Amino acid sequence: SHDHVRKDASSGDNPLDSKLFRRLHKMDSVSTLLAYTERSGEEAFSKHSKKRAQRMMHYSVSFQPFTATIHPKSPAISNKMRHNNVSFELSSFRSTDVSERDDDASLSEESLNSSGSIFMRTPTSFPPTPTSRLYYFERGSRFTENVIFLARDQLRVERGLDHENEQTRAMSSALREGSRLAVFDAADAGGGGIALSCGQHIATKIGNALYCSTRSMIPVMRNSYVYFEISVSPPPSTTDASGNNVNPQVAVATLSIGLSTLEMPLNTLVGAWKGSVGLCSTGQILQAGHWLSSNSQEHSTYGCNSTVGCLVYIDDTSAFDTWDGKNVVADVTFNINGCVIPLAESAAAEQIGDSTLSLVAPKAQELFPTVTLHSPATCVMCRFSADDLLANSRKEIGAPNGVTVYSVDGSVLLDENTNFVEGADDFLDTSSALDTFSHDEVAL
Repeated sequence: SHDHVRKDASSGDNPLDSKLFRRLHKMDSVSTLLAYTERSGEEAFSKHSKKRAQRMMHYSVSFQPFTATIHPKSPAISNKMRHNNVSFELSSFRSTDVSERDDDASLSEESLNSSGSIFMRTPTSFPPTPTSRLYYFERGSRFTENVIFLARDQLRVERGLDHENEQTRAMSSALREGSRLAVFDAADAGGGGIALSCGQHIATKIGNALYCSTRSMIPVMRNSYVYFEISVSPPPSTTDASGNNVNPQVAVATLSIGLSTLEMPLNTLVGAWKGSVGLCSTGQILQAGHWLSSNSQEHSTYGCNSTVGCLVYIDDTSAFDTWDGKNVVADVTFNINGCVIPLAESAAAEQIGDSTLSLVAPKAQELFPTVTLHSPATCVMCRFSADDLLANSRKEIGAPNGVTVYSVDGSVLLDENTNFVEGADDFLDTSSALDTFSHDEVAL
């Protein structure tokens, strides 16, 4: 055309196949193109900019300014994997209305939608620049990791339905019915200051807030010994010009690991709020706003390459009345790399044994495994299933004899007749176990 005006779509025409258009619209809001007209006599780029862009593009595009007429569509809302009422009555959990917590999507929906429609790619929509291609492939890798971990966790739930332990079966049934998994909760990811990856098993601080907290998606069971672990990642390493690894300038991870209720704000250090307790990387224990010390401050500190374990028992029979309603006592024991943390004598009023402290929490509230990240880029991995736990004996976690020890997902770590995990000897050395644990991947 001599007037350099081109129309690629006339009014009412849809360049996409109707079926493909509907599929795209389900993933994201898609508008219908009614008309497209390039404006002649106008230049949006300089000659130099055009040549530079053309060298980076894999296909020819027009640099002319244009006018497009579209028909916007309202976003499609899918309720395929949404549950408006999640009940954990089989495991003595409190029934939770998802809408109260603004949790608009389950793990599956979050994992699928976080990476976008990566399968809806055509030769003309392939990222044209090296930077955009790198982002695209990394996004695809994260999507794959999320799917693999999601499939593994769901298979574990299905396996628990046939377990010989009645409580494990009840918990697995509640998880399946409630569409929940034993992972970090994306709705509680530090108010946007924490990024979750690997199927929401790994949490990394990305925000600038002083404290960013995240809780597990499910609470710990009541009237049972429940044990979980949180592993701290090694510091990220960089490579110099010779290809040698260079340690970062700041390699000290500062964080706190413990338990909290849903009342605790996500920008609060766990343990500073009532009904919460946390073991800080400095070796101090913060319980309901009060600091407690251990007998061995040197052995109670932790950081990169460390694994912190927490054993909790919520005793509903210990309920007592207060001005704020009924409270219950939860017995909490911490360990670091399989060494139980003894409490100082000054904390005798808050403890019931040499290493077990008593946490008072509202009976109407559930306790959730909680991590507060303080230092930038701190990365942790949750171990909420018996298959992932590193501890192998009662001595390493401080559990009494003759009781069954469960993990957060209800799987059995130690039954009442065993003191050691079958086929294991000692606590797995995390310094070597975490060599493959990086910010981007975790071994299945």
